[in-house]
Amino acid sequence: MKYFLSILFLLCLLLAGCDRADREKKYVIGISQCMLDDAWRQQMIREVGIEASNYDSIKVLIKDADNDNDRQIEQIRELIAQKVDVLIISPFESAPITDVAEEAFRAGIPTIITDRKVNTNQYTTFVGANNYDLGFAAGTYAAKHLPPHATILEIWGMMGSSPAQERHNGFRDALQERTDLTFRPVEGDWRYDVAAKRLKEIDFSQPIDFVYAHNDMMAIAAREHFQAIDPVRGKELHIIGMDAVANAGLEAVADGRINVSFLYPTGGEQVIRTAMQLLRGEKVDKYIP
Repeated sequence: MKYFLSILFLLCLLLAGCDRADREKKYVIGISQCMLDDAWRQQMIREVGIEASNYDSIKVLIKDADNDNDRQIEQIRELIAQKVDVLIISPFESAPITDVAEEAFRAGIPTIITDRKVNTNQYTTFVGANNYDLGFAAGTYAAKHLPPHATILEIWGMMGSSPAQERHNGFRDALQERTDLTFRPVEGDWRYDVAAKRLKEIDFSQPIDFVYAHNDMMAIAAREHFQAIDPVRGKELHIIGMDAVANAGLEAVADGRINVSFLYPTGGEQVIRTAMQLLRGEKVDKYIP
């Protein structure tokens, strides 16, 4: 009987030790960010950090591709080689990142795509807002403020990224009945400095009546550019942007640098919650808006 009790005692100690080890296990969530040098992504990382702080069992590892497809591919492969428990990818451009996203998924790593899409369905789930709907809302708003035969300057994000395409398509579809409109595109790559540089390269002898920028930083660059050309008309020009991030777009609306910003949530909190569901073995939807 003593022998049996001793074995039972040792077994209980072993099970308790296993239970404690299981509770103390750190799961690694790898995040591949295409860039971290803009206000929207910095806000996303803050939200990731806040939500991750609620869980003792996870460690978040963030890679910054610094606006480079090749670097992002290399960094994603590093995370695959490290066998992270969940991989979150925000692609720089959709097409170049598709193959490596599929590699991660085929390696058995739960793979969350966020913000920008990839050209495949080989991933676990996509977390992101509907950019087409945002663009359509912006176009519906613009229709109320456009004079007849207006010229619209559209400042694009990177044309190879899905949000830029969808924000453009939604905007144009909302205005499809306005056959009197003229559109002038310029690519700003989502960046204030790029937009400011390219605006200086364009001849604006034909007046612009309205500016639609795919994010707030490019909208701010437009205001500064047109005010430098003509302080009165540049101040009165209707300029709208997207993202509505605190200390960036919202501040610009408050102080009058842009007229309107449309909210594009970062999803930072949601991607961590979704990662935790996957770590717990729960099923998640293919698309989480």
